[in-house]
Amino acid sequence: MKRSAAHTPANPHALLGPELLRFACAISVLLWHYQHFFFQGNVPVGFETSHQPLYGLFKPFYEVGRLGVQAFWALSGFIFFWKYAQPVADGKVNARRFTVLRFSRLYPLHFLTLMAVVGLGFWYRQMHGVDFVYKHNDWPHFIMQLFMASDWLGVDQSSFNGPIWSISIEVLVYALFFVLCKLGLTRWWQAMGIMGAAAVVYALKVTDHPLVQCVFFFYLGGLTHMAHTALLARPRWQQQAVHMLGLLAVAIATVIVSSGKLKPVFYVALLTPVTLLLLLDWVKPQSPWATKWISRLGNTTYASYLLHYPIQLLLVCLSSSLGFALPLQEPAWLLAYIAGVFGLSILVYQAIEMPAQTWLRERLGTR
Repeated sequence: MKRSAAHTPANPHALLGPELLRFACAISVLLWHYQHFFFQGNVPVGFETSHQPLYGLFKPFYEVGRLGVQAFWALSGFIFFWKYAQPVADGKVNARRFTVLRFSRLYPLHFLTLMAVVGLGFWYRQMHGVDFVYKHNDWPHFIMQLFMASDWLGVDQSSFNGPIWSISIEVLVYALFFVLCKLGLTRWWQAMGIMGAAAVVYALKVTDHPLVQCVFFFYLGGLTHMAHTALLARPRWQQQAVHMLGLLAVAIATVIVSSGKLKPVFYVALLTPVTLLLLLDWVKPQSPWATKWISRLGNTTYASYLLHYPIQLLLVCLSSSLGFALPLQEPAWLLAYIAGVFGLSILVYQAIEMPAQTWLRERLGTR
């Protein structure tokens, strides 16, 4: 989900495919959470999924857009194996450097949006007497949020800036990834073993802790990186054959999932690596302008993920205080909302995320 600064691939097009997929996942989450606008307090009122604007076009996102999170986890696994696995295993990236790189990338915007939600949430509560969407907004949950540990206990009690839950789980997987890499567990069959263990725990319903799915998808992304590396060493016709087989598998799975005989989460587990491999092969623009904008869109994804709920909270507060209704059924409103989120995300990335990241890395001793 987030790009790191351990090293940058020599090929300027190397990450453009994943950047596009990250952006698609961000759109998926934004459309899934569009339903928040229909909440009064923490209860949806008069909400029908099929009545949302442009439903025919965005139906998959409105229905199961939450699974964009699982795809994000897989993308993180891909990028982490690409940038960190071998350097960590070889001792070139130690625990301190790894932690600083992750902390400086994730925490500044998390803290900023958490504080924004605290203030906006107080405003909403003063007007309505209840919290908006997420209701577990007390001191214990605030402390957990402050340490990016909101969902470590595996209890579904979303609070404050609710979408941070997936990042809090991913932080645990980062730690697991580092330890396993230090132990030398970076080969394809080892990644498959870790995925298999997570799949068994999930299938047997040993626990419903989201860490299980996160481990599975993160290592699925790592395995996708290994497959991509292996494919690059094969003749072009073999690469194309693998891509065609992947497309065929997705087509068959699409029919099955549409019939209701395949869980959407399993479909995403197939769709994400196939799409990633195809985009890595296909997205190689010749235009510097296209390269710049694809990279820019990818850079907005973390900000859009953490900003969209505070933006929703601000809009409903303004609507209540000024006495006007948001035109939630209008396609123009939906498109303006999405464009506004990503427009603000570009500004926040440039004006806040990157300066804060650089400042922290300079003072904590790594760049």
